Amino acid sequence: MSLDKALSIADGMGDWLVEQTIEICKIPAPGFEEKERAEYVASKMKEFGLADVRVDQAYNAVGILKGKGGPAVLFAAHIDTVFPRSQPIEIRREPGKVWAPGIRDNSSGTAGMLGLIKVLKESGFTPKCDLIFVGTSGEEGLGDLKGIKQAMKDFGRRTAMVVCIDGDLGGLTHMGVGSRRLKVTIHAAGGHSYGAFGASSAIHSMGRMIAQIADIKVPIKPKTTYNVGVISGGHSVNSIATEAWMLVDMRSEGVAELTALEKQVREVIEPVCAGDSVKADIEVVGDRPAGGIPKDHPLVKTVEGVQAKLGMKPSGRAGSTDANVPLNMGIPAVCIGCTTGGNGHRPDEWLDEAPFALGLKQLIMVTAELAG
Repeated sequence: MSLDKALSIADGMGDWLVEQTIEICKIPAPGFEEKERAEYVASKMKEFGLADVRVDQAYNAVGILKGKGGPAVLFAAHIDTVFPRSQPIEIRREPGKVWAPGIRDNSSGTAGMLGLIKVLKESGFTPKCDLIFVGTSGEEGLGDLKGIKQAMKDFGRRTAMVVCIDGDLGGLTHMGVGSRRLKVTIHAAGGHSYGAFGASSAIHSMGRMIAQIADIKVPIKPKTTYNVGVISGGHSVNSIATEAWMLVDMRSEGVAELTALEKQVREVIEPVCAGDSVKADIEVVGDRPAGGIPKDHPLVKTVEGVQAKLGMKPSGRAGSTDANVPLNMGIPAVCIGCTTGGNGHRPDEWLDEAPFALGLKQLIMVTAELAG
């Protein structure tokens, strides 16, 4: 590949990238319902000449640019969105900006990956190793990273490193914030609020659990957090609740710290159950593993070098992305973006058009460094 030729092609692709982002964004892709968008992404992979293109059982779109052998580099851009199928997808465009739910996160990343494939093929690039491209499902919410987990199950043994495409241009995530999410359901005797006063209440017991969870002390470094984000229970104001449930979110940059936090949360639940004569069912509804590579890792330094050449100020950080899974497996991984935007996870989400070509150049230069 002539790098100059590839970068020249990228210079003229700004409008194409925006239009491709819009086309992707128009296809609903809530968690567990990504098949239609995956099929579209797979069709573009075929159009641009990738081999072994398919939509797998997790609703990932997968394709390979064959190289000369050796461990592969895997590129991943998640195709799912936080919005339900019922969310209207209305595109609003003004000079330099586009508004729509999911337009930046992560329709732009998916378009950026397709743009990279297009440029690599048009410039005649033959990589020194296979390049595996995956439009991943299940990155958002309770999708629990199912897409990248499937991809690493299929390709992990042959993958040397992973580049995820998500977030804002100029960002560089190399530390994966792990998370564990529990659904705790409390079962109690219940009864009439007056006639059975004193009987065990699922809501009262859950309240005691939440109060004790709120008193748990966690380390500042590595940053470790918890939150009871959703609660529900009972069926009338004059009934003692027979059932209640809560969703508990726990996060940490450290594997050991996350394990210790979950142990503390579980240790809160058991004595409350015993004291109140209630039962608790605990279901793990989210498991995003933690992991990371240091700032001086060659992969991080490579990406920082490319970003610096393009006038960006690299700043490594931690985040919860598809990169978590390979990082936890000991496979070097980073996550970088294609353009800038704002109002993430809101219906009025937006992206900037102007930086898009620069974001594509970044991907091209990183690919040349890793597989050229």
